[in-house]
Amino acid sequence: MGALVQRIIKELNDANRVEDFGDCVWMASDLIRRASSPDYQSGFDAIDREDVSEAEGKEIQYALLDALPRNANPRWVRAILSALSSGQDPSLKQLWLDYLAKYLEGLMAANGVVHTALSALHDLGEPVFERNFSGNSLVEVERNIERAHRYLHERGITIPW
Repeated sequence: MGALVQRIIKELNDANRVEDFGDCVWMASDLIRRASSPDYQSGFDAIDREDVSEAEGKEIQYALLDALPRNANPRWVRAILSALSSGQDPSLKQLWLDYLAKYLEGLMAANGVVHTALSALHDLGEPVFERNFSGNSLVEVERNIERAHRYLHERGITIPW
């Protein structure tokens, strides 16, 4: 097993917070891609020099799968799922379905909270809605997020996208 692959697996195994990832998740993604497509060029010498076998790609995938339940932070989950997607492994279809259902439900629930807070601010006379006041349907998620970001930003509160 190559030294870079070993290092990435160790870093994935040791990570418990998003901040622990450093470069290991995006590197894991590129290494998995190199395992399935040896001609893949990431543009990073350390990765492009690495010969990654299918077995090594699977080891990286297992390390990512082992790390996934370690932290529920959506940034953590997103990073790992993104890296796993680079392998285009059909055996992970149920994983994609499970996360899609879970986070769609969470998104809909969170949008209800965002909309309720926006409506409460609107009722207090705050300028959160433009002329077209709308509901809390899933279609409105993006608008509600945009409204909430704009309102908070105008008050000096910045939330990362």
